[in-house]
Amino acid sequence: MTTKKEILYHITFWILFVALDQLLEIITRKDENTFLWSSLQSLVFTLLHIAIFYLNYLLICPKTVPYKKWMLFTAGQFSIIFLFPGFRYILEEIILYKITGFHNYSENSRNIIYYVYDNSYYSFRIILLSVVFYLIKYSWNTNRQVTQLQLEKKQAELQVLKNQLSPHFLFNTLNSFYADLYDSQPKVANDILKLSEMLRYITYDNEEDMVSLKDEIEFLQNYIDLLKRRFDDTLFISFIYSENYVTFKIPSLLLIHFVENAFKHGILHDKNRPVSIKLSIENNRLAFIVTNSFEFNEHYDEPGIGLKNIRQRLTLLFPNDHELKIHDKENIYTIILNIPMSQ
Repeated sequence: MTTKKEILYHITFWILFVALDQLLEIITRKDENTFLWSSLQSLVFTLLHIAIFYLNYLLICPKTVPYKKWMLFTAGQFSIIFLFPGFRYILEEIILYKITGFHNYSENSRNIIYYVYDNSYYSFRIILLSVVFYLIKYSWNTNRQVTQLQLEKKQAELQVLKNQLSPHFLFNTLNSFYADLYDSQPKVANDILKLSEMLRYITYDNEEDMVSLKDEIEFLQNYIDLLKRRFDDTLFISFIYSENYVTFKIPSLLLIHFVENAFKHGILHDKNRPVSIKLSIENNRLAFIVTNSFEFNEHYDEPGIGLKNIRQRLTLLFPNDHELKIHDKENIYTIILNIPMSQ
C-alpha cells in the first residue's frame, strides 16, 4: 500500500467517522449547554479519538505485532481502556469546565469506576478500529513483499535456466578431471574437487531458502581457497569462524556477497592489511563481520542491486529482527551482519 493511498483511506475514514458521530450527536443532543460548550466538546472528543487511534496504529501495534509480542500487545490495548477516559476527563471535566462553566457528566457520575465503565464503549471502539486498520496494512505490505520476492526468484531461476549447461555434464567432467589428476597432480585434483562441491552446492543444495550453516561455511572456505590458489597463495585473507554451529540454519548464499565484495574492492596482497572475515555464534544469533582496506580512489556501490536484494531479503526473512551496518572510514570498509538462526 502506497503512502498516498494510505493517507487517502484514512482521510475518507475520518470524514465518515466524524459525520456519523455528529449525526448521532444531533439526534441525541440536549439543549442544556451552550453552543460554545457543544462545539468545543465535539472538537475535543474527535481529536481525542484521533490521538488514541494513532497511538495504537503507529506505536503500539508496530512495536508488538511484527515481533509477535502478544503479552506486550495485550498490555497496550488494556492501557488504552484507561487512557481514553483519563484524557477525556482532563479535557472535558477540567479544562472545558474552566472555559465554559459546564460539565459533561453530573457530579454523581464523575467517580472513577463509573467514568471508566461509561467510556469503555468508546475505548473498545477505537481499539478495534485501529487494530483492524493496522492488520489490513500489515497483511497488505507482507503479501506485496512476498509477491515481489517470488517474482524476482522466478526471474532469477529463468535466467539461470537460460545460461546454464547441464549440471550432470559439468559434474561428470569435473569428476573425470579429478580422477585423472589425483595421482599426478594432487593439488590440482583437490582444487577441482572443491570447485565441484561449490557447483553442487549452488545448483542443488541451496534450493531451499534455509541451509545448514556448516555447508555455508564450507562453501566460503572453498571459495577462499580457490581464490588463493588462483594467485599462487599470495593473498592475505583471514577467515575465523566458530565451530559450534551444531544444526543451525541460515538463508542460502547470504554471506558470499560480502566476501566477494571484499575481494573485488579490497587490498589482498598486503600482509599488514589482510582481509578479515569473522563468523561467531552467540545466543542463537549469527554475527558476521568482514573488514578490508581499499585504495583511496576505490568506490563501493552501496545502492547496487546486490546489496539492495540482500536488504530486501533480510527484511522479508527477519522483519525488524536483523542488523546490517556498513562503515566506510579511513580507507577501511566494514560490514556487520547480525541475524537470528533456526535449527
